[in-house]
Amino acid sequence: MSDLIEVRIHGQLFRLRAGTEKDHVRELAAYVDDVMDKISRQSGSPSVERTAILAALNVTDTLFQLQRRVDSSNHAVDERITRLVALSDRLLEG
Repeated sequence: MSDLIEVRIHGQLFRLRAGTEKDHVRELAAYVDDVMDKISRQSGSPSVERTAILAALNVTDTLFQLQRRVDSSNHAVDERITRLVALSDRLLEG
């Protein structure tokens, strides 16, 4: 059984190696296709290269924003754990 799948992104057909993650790769391709289509409509630029670069920046911005949220949440959890450990140490000593 072949691990290649075909997906269409911004009107172009791509054959991608997906292994056991075929549905996941299809979902990623659909997301990229959607982002590129929205950017293409908004910018009015016929350049596929420009659209792809803007889509990459858009997706990267989303990734970075989510990473900042995760980092912030992790920092808040670390601070809370530190406070709880200090409190439990005081309670056990006293």
